[in-house]
Amino acid sequence: MKLNVMIGGALIAFALASAAHAQATAKAKVQPNAKSNPPPTVILIRPASEPNPALKYRLVPERRELVPGNAALFYHRAILMLMQKRVAEQIASKNQPVNAHPPAAQTPPESPEMAIARLSSCPVAEFHPDEARRLLQPYETTLHEVELGAIRQACDWEFDLRKEGIMLLLPEIQEMRSLARLVNVKIRLAVFDQKTDLALHWIQVQGSIARHVAEGPTIIQALVGIAIANIFFQPLEELIQNPGVPSLYWALAARPRPFVDLSHAVDGERTLLERELPSLNDLHSGPWSVERARGFSDELYTKLTTISGHSPFGAGGSNASVNAFMTKLAFSALVMKGYPEAKRALIAQGKSPAEIEATPAVQVVAIHSLGKYNQVRDDVYKWISIPYPQAESRIDKAMEKIQAKGPGSDPLLAMFALLVPALKSVRIAEVRTDRRLDAIECVEAIRMYASAHRGTLPETLEAMIDSPAPIDVATGKSFVYEKHGDSATLSAPLIPGGPDHPAFRIRYELKLVK
Repeated sequence: MKLNVMIGGALIAFALASAAHAQATAKAKVQPNAKSNPPPTVILIRPASEPNPALKYRLVPERRELVPGNAALFYHRAILMLMQKRVAEQIASKNQPVNAHPPAAQTPPESPEMAIARLSSCPVAEFHPDEARRLLQPYETTLHEVELGAIRQACDWEFDLRKEGIMLLLPEIQEMRSLARLVNVKIRLAVFDQKTDLALHWIQVQGSIARHVAEGPTIIQALVGIAIANIFFQPLEELIQNPGVPSLYWALAARPRPFVDLSHAVDGERTLLERELPSLNDLHSGPWSVERARGFSDELYTKLTTISGHSPFGAGGSNASVNAFMTKLAFSALVMKGYPEAKRALIAQGKSPAEIEATPAVQVVAIHSLGKYNQVRDDVYKWISIPYPQAESRIDKAMEKIQAKGPGSDPLLAMFALLVPALKSVRIAEVRTDRRLDAIECVEAIRMYASAHRGTLPETLEAMIDSPAPIDVATGKSFVYEKHGDSATLSAPLIPGGPDHPAFRIRYELKLVK
């Protein structure tokens, strides 16, 4: 009977090792093309002083402008309106007369949302304002709900206490991308019309959306929030090149740092294991009964098979009975392998041999494994609050220690080895966002300097005393600046530890307009 209980404990190692392998394989398939090297972004430098007052503009609403309420309610209303319009368009499309002899290579018509997505990110030369106005008109009520959400004091999606854990579906978070694209077209249209205040209003709305989406216990929310923040950088770069626009240096300098707060998501991921497997909180409640231990094993099997997306435990044959028998042998072998070490460790920590003997093997192994998991988990998470240049290599070293411990044979370490790469990725995404904003802040500092120095560019970034250039958050060093008469370049290398992709560099070509 005890052997049957031991069998269940080995489920963790099999499921998580399989899931980790699948994730690693998927990542290998989507590595960016390192050879792509697009031309630098050209920025026209129009000398401009700061606005009056200096903090007239902000990238997010000021605290005094916020009103009580939950932003998520307004965003849900906007999403509902968006979906209703989508359904109406689908019905109208089905009712269109069908061409009995359509061209063989006929391209499906572009839907309004597809057109919105195109206008949200197309090159400025391909942005058509009349088309944008026509497409946005039916969404005015939807956008008003988004505006109302953007000025709320809080955004609570109420995901923290949900029991689905990692399997919780987040359709509203994904739909926030659609709302963000609508807002981005509003920004670009205001920029085209040279309505600076209106453009900055919608930039504030977009900034609030990005930060609100990330208010939740999942890495997915953090990544979607960061993605939304990144889409308004293009119209912001377009805005600062408009004639008559004051320098937005102080608006950028006074922004929240990091712009998208990851603390909620990081806290949620740190406690993910306990939320996924609540029984872990009862491991120290005393020896379990055989029935309780079996229930724990069943919980592990169900949860981890679901997480991995398939059942990695069978022998691969068509005989179900043989598969089940071979699976149990594999489970028991893994638990039996880990049990002696777990037993010795718990006795060394003060547990009596008699108490250990009375405790089911799966509980003994789980207690020992959870202790190791908590240690290595915090060895990584403790570096999240440290500036990236100091923390990046230390996170990697902590991960190397996990790999050295052999996570494939330790169930909970295997879980952590699966989750931590996402943690590193989201930290890199956070740094990329703030670095891009800092680069634009550098540009605005240069515009202020040029305004105060008879339309000349600074020789160095250090020359800008009244508008100090920010430090590159990815490297802890200054941005690379080189002046060439009435032009200059501003750049930064690949983010350390990030993918070899142009999106993770900064390359601006600055051209002075006199």
